[in-house]
Amino acid sequence: MWFWIIIIAVIVGGLIAYLSGDGNAEDALSGAMAGGCLAGNCLARLAIAAISILLILWLFNAIFG
Repeated sequence: MWFWIIIIAVIVGGLIAYLSGDGNAEDALSGAMAGGCLAGNCLARLAIAAISILLILWLFNAIFG
């Protein structure tokens, strides 16, 4: 599922850059790359936060459980 979120972000970023750059393919490519990198970075940060929360819950369970 995460893969599709990145693909959609790439498509939207490329489309917005293409339409705002007067149809220049280079702008569309840079917009698609920026959209994909931003979506991948956000998903990676969410994964790190989720793993941190799970680790804290496991630690509390190990100490107090």
